[in-house]
Amino acid sequence: MTGAAAVTIAVLAAVGAACSFGIGVALQHRQVQQERGRGPLRLLAQLARRRLWLAGIGLAVAAYGFQAVALAFGPLALVAPIVATDLLFALPVAAIWERRAMRRRDWTGCALVGASVAVFVICSPPSAGRSDAPPGDWLVAFAAVALIAGGATAAAVVGRRATRASLLSLATGVIFGMTAAVTLSLTRLVRFGDATSVLAHWQPWVLLALGVTGLLISASAYKAGPLRSTLPIMDTVEPISGVLIGTIVFGESLATSPLVLIVQLLAAAVAVAGIVMLGRSPLTGGPAQRETAVPATRHLPGPIAQQATVPAQQPADDHPSFPRIRSHV
Repeated sequence: MTGAAAVTIAVLAAVGAACSFGIGVALQHRQVQQERGRGPLRLLAQLARRRLWLAGIGLAVAAYGFQAVALAFGPLALVAPIVATDLLFALPVAAIWERRAMRRRDWTGCALVGASVAVFVICSPPSAGRSDAPPGDWLVAFAAVALIAGGATAAAVVGRRATRASLLSLATGVIFGMTAAVTLSLTRLVRFGDATSVLAHWQPWVLLALGVTGLLISASAYKAGPLRSTLPIMDTVEPISGVLIGTIVFGESLATSPLVLIVQLLAAAVAVAGIVMLGRSPLTGGPAQRETAVPATRHLPGPIAQQATVPAQQPADDHPSFPRIRSHV
């Protein structure tokens, strides 16, 4: 297979993953917001009875499959930024579901994200780097991820309510970046190695542990705040951590010249600005939606709208009770 064909497969699969993630996380977020369970196991048990939450999990599983295919054929530095465009797909679907028109600001955010990621992809070199790395490189990467994710989670548990969702989202994004790196290693092992002995390697088991951890922490992040304060952070931190891990662990490279590298960095900055703009849309439970006080027994329409309460009050069960889901797992 030629390098161009492999990159094409990787890009198309990554777009499919972003679309599935975006729609799936919208479904999951609304269902989690409607539950009041305190412990992670109790919350997951309650969510398992909701068909829309299960549909969101199904989409997350499909998205992970797309992401695995993309990583089998393309570098992490190429795939991670594309997968992080899930908000670009979630907002139009939410607007249709809610029968609300997207604002000019929403369309501008979509255009910024789409155009900047396209520029980033076009400027990316065809080299996919190596398929695995020495144990020492993996240990450094895992130690850095554990330090950042563990510190952010601990700060969220003992810190102020206002910063809880952001800190948990930071931890989730770093874990998802590492999950993508291990997925790349596993898919290359299956593609170029002996698929029958894959369970004898460490990747499937570490991937399972990362998946469960990311599932629980992302669930807590969604429970702690609206999508506008969680998903933009995840969508920013995940590709950054994925690109850094790909560069350090797999020897991937960004641009082949300083000028093109500057173009890539500018495109990445514009993409982050677009993601933040989309994250503040009323369709993600943003400020415009929270201005109206409605009784707690009424539900706002749409897959992303959260169950409304009087703005000055937060339910007692909003404490970080480890659950909720983006799920790259």
